[in-house]
Amino acid sequence: MPVYKWQERPTKHFGTVLVPFAKADLQRCDGRFQSVALQIDSGAVISTLRRSSATLLGLTLEAGRPVDLKSVGGGVTQAFVHEITARFDPSLTLSVPFAIMTSETVPNLLGRLGVFDVLQLHFDATFQETQFLQPWLDRKERRIWEFVVETEEHVLRRWPEVTLSGKTASDPELQRNAKDVARRFLGRTGQVLASLRSLLKEGTRYGAPALIRTMFELVWQFEFLMLAPEKRAKEYAEFYWVTRHKQAKTLAENPVGFVSKRLAESPKRAAGEQQNRVEFERVKPMFMVQTKGGKERLAENWYKMSIRELAESLGRGGEYRLIYAHASAWAHGDPFGTEPQQPNFLEDPNTALLLGLMCHERILFLIAEAGRIVLTNEQFEVLKLAMRQNA
Repeated sequence: MPVYKWQERPTKHFGTVLVPFAKADLQRCDGRFQSVALQIDSGAVISTLRRSSATLLGLTLEAGRPVDLKSVGGGVTQAFVHEITARFDPSLTLSVPFAIMTSETVPNLLGRLGVFDVLQLHFDATFQETQFLQPWLDRKERRIWEFVVETEEHVLRRWPEVTLSGKTASDPELQRNAKDVARRFLGRTGQVLASLRSLLKEGTRYGAPALIRTMFELVWQFEFLMLAPEKRAKEYAEFYWVTRHKQAKTLAENPVGFVSKRLAESPKRAAGEQQNRVEFERVKPMFMVQTKGGKERLAENWYKMSIRELAESLGRGGEYRLIYAHASAWAHGDPFGTEPQQPNFLEDPNTALLLGLMCHERILFLIAEAGRIVLTNEQFEVLKLAMRQNA
């Protein structure tokens, strides 16, 4: 898609300013194309051309639809609207309505009609350029996205007053802990989904496999947690001390960088290490697992198995093999994941978006079920479908 650098233009009162411009080849009556520079103006309803452009394009000015256009200052100029084919680059050709003015003192402008309503224009102040992008969602996909957002808002509005079902109902501390952990997972999948949206909006879909991989790790963990929320939410929260202990120990024992050296020399180090050690020793027995040789070791994660074993235990083995394995090949630089002639199917914008939404919908469903949050028939059916999906 085309990218146009901003251009410097002198002004009467404000010196030289940068102005966004685009170049377009406008089709003449004889079929040939004429290159024209157009100042991009998001405030202009319709694109405009000077009177001389009619002659340049071989058009009869008065053959267009007559309109009276008002300027910002209130002045009125007569113009005639013509539908003109505009080619911005070989991959982008649009039919754009242009109002050709009867005056020669007006600028050539690229306005909203036929442009802003069918394309995304990204104004980048850092690189002082404007990028033309295709819409990142079609109408159907936009409705799906809006549905998920509406459902999330519905669930979160009712979240503060719900009482989770199960053994947690009789224990306020377990209730708070389980609800806090559920909110963490929902918040994190929301963050990852927002990152995925940003990639698709910017047209940089190539990072999608890594985000999809993260989404499936999150949703599998949450499904596992919600099978026994009173026990597993506590384990999830307590594993914090295992990770903190490992990180603090690594930083303190390997003072090779500025941050780690400051931590090693900190007067608070002794007290901090003592607290970490006490808390780690307290929770350590919760996360000891047996090896195949019969020995005990500390688990690598709170759910005490590999991500493949986790997926299989939930009946999500098909998702692991078809989706997660492909995403991992991409993330790890596997030869299969870097083959340019065989792009990862997760880079497809529609596939990436639908998979990301599916994971988020599953967490919404599990939270709504645990909190007995009433859903509309449409919400229930769509979220239930997401739960049944298994590649």
